[in-house]
Amino acid sequence: MGWSPEAVSRTLARCAELGWVNDAMLAEDRARALRARGAGSLKIAAELEARGVAPGLVEAAVETSRDGESEATWARRALEEAGVALAPTPKAWRLLAGRGFAEEVVMEVLGELG
Repeated sequence: MGWSPEAVSRTLARCAELGWVNDAMLAEDRARALRARGAGSLKIAAELEARGVAPGLVEAAVETSRDGESEATWARRALEEAGVALAPTPKAWRLLAGRGFAEEVVMEVLGELG
């Protein structure tokens, strides 16, 4: 049993009208949720891209998820919330890199600590 292409198009259009289908809102909500769990921009972007979110929406969602704070601020927060010592250790490096913080951010944060 299948649906006609016209019925599918009408249904999707109506869902979009009602706000039930909104890629920008989905991307922003997911980016904020990942950020709250300590994810960096690279990880957030990769997940959104894997879900098929358009590149422009990915970029906007990642930026919005920062809430006006720098990526380095979020990286320091991730270390603190994970209970990892604020020291330039391999453990700190692995945590930040594994959570999707860019190498430049990791070096900035760990350089500040050292």
